Amino acid sequence: MNKNKPIWQRALYALRGLRIAAREEASFRAELWAVLAAVAFLLWAQVALWWWGLALLWMAMLLATELLNSAVESLADLVSPEFHPLVARAKDCGAAAVFVLSSVGVALLLLILWQHFHAGGG
Repeated sequence: MNKNKPIWQRALYALRGLRIAAREEASFRAELWAVLAAVAFLLWAQVALWWWGLALLWMAMLLATELLNSAVESLADLVSPEFHPLVARAKDCGAAAVFVLSSVGVALLLLILWQHFHAGGG
């Protein structure tokens, strides 16, 4: 059991989870590429610091949601390897959470583009 372990050991578990997700979860890798593209875009657009803050918050929420979605899917597959409508519902809701945040990312990108080209940047 991992409860009450020292913080450095719990941090190692978290890093292991990131490594597993990056290696085994195609969706997580896709989200990592989206985050890298967003950073490149923000650097190109030379946005104000508050845009960086908003974008970093979005990036963290997107990656965290993808990690939680992967965790739900792993547990669901363990509990019910055969198809079950409740398992399908749980997986679909997890995917929907990632979709919502991805859609917000697109909206954020469009807002930054609009401000950059129509409102004089910043």
